Amino acid sequence: MNSNSDAADGRHTTPGGITGENLLIPESGSGPGLLLLADGQVPETAVQARARLFAEEGYVTAVLCGALAAPDVREAAIRLKDSAETTGGPVCVAHGDIAGAALDAADTFAALVIFDAPGVAGRAGDHMSLPCPVVFQFGTLDATDATAAAGLAGRLNSGNGSRLYVWPEAAPGFALPGHAAFDSRVDSLAHTRTLEVIRRVVGPHYDYEALFAEHVRHEFETRDVDATMATMIADPYVNHVATLAGGVGHDMLKRFYKYHFVDQNSRERVSTTVSMTPGPDRVVLELVVRFRHDAVLDRYFPGIAPTGKMVELATLLIVKFRGDKVCHEHIYWDQGSALKQIGVLETGDLPIAGAEAARKVLDEHLPSNIFMQDAWATSDGKPI
Repeated sequence: MNSNSDAADGRHTTPGGITGENLLIPESGSGPGLLLLADGQVPETAVQARARLFAEEGYVTAVLCGALAAPDVREAAIRLKDSAETTGGPVCVAHGDIAGAALDAADTFAALVIFDAPGVAGRAGDHMSLPCPVVFQFGTLDATDATAAAGLAGRLNSGNGSRLYVWPEAAPGFALPGHAAFDSRVDSLAHTRTLEVIRRVVGPHYDYEALFAEHVRHEFETRDVDATMATMIADPYVNHVATLAGGVGHDMLKRFYKYHFVDQNSRERVSTTVSMTPGPDRVVLELVVRFRHDAVLDRYFPGIAPTGKMVELATLLIVKFRGDKVCHEHIYWDQGSALKQIGVLETGDLPIAGAEAARKVLDEHLPSNIFMQDAWATSDGKPI
């Protein structure tokens, strides 16, 4: 992320003070504009972290904090829109009741996302006539926010994409790193909801399938660790869930790729895509992976010598992106099935499928209910 500004250093801009010298610019050099608003109670480190995140997501990001009125917000939005680096928008993300100024200037924005603003939600009148999509997100462990969220029900124009998201397990501040109430899991969910609306109205739009295909090409074809890491953010992580194999952060993950992955791939590996489901910041891939256990494969069978046996696994990948870079991967498969197929797990009468589990993913007409044949017979002929 390029930065040549006070905002990039985490110092807040003053009202109306959006200029070319205090924007956070994405690595691409341009992108849709995003104005980040926060009231004076929000920790400065949290504002810095949010601004950097949005710049990494591809947005030209400016920050305003403190006591603001609608003219301040409107002026800042216009200056952001007129910036040479801004290609669309702007959109606005506001934390706290400072969002009231953004609502009063809503005609300046392509979309507005508001966190934890009970005073704004409860203002007189409804929100049906707002000129842009508005997304409210509330951590409703706090009774005030819970009441405000309940009062918004039925008062948003869902036809233009306006939404209300309620997080009952979270308190106000859940989406602000460094805040006492910060909840990384809920924050991640809420961030996806934010991207869903702002990507829809202003972009940027990324071809996640193609981006991930390039990542996989370097993993399995070129076997180039540096090229693989170049497709990822600066602090990525990968988790092969069944065996806890992978790494968190650049150095740990590069070590994993270099010594325990790239040169530990079966020469007979074939991956077949069954389905691909894209989202605003991730893609979910359903695969059948077939390989021979002809090498040490630490991510699948740590500590187990090659058996030479073929393995077929139904596999699920959830690949999250930040901008046009891979952020993290969660990879799932049935380890019981894998161990059964290489002959190191005696399953006896246990309902653990081998290769037939993967094959049925590819062909729905293969037999069903093979482990419950006796129970299945008891329902034969019964009314349905």
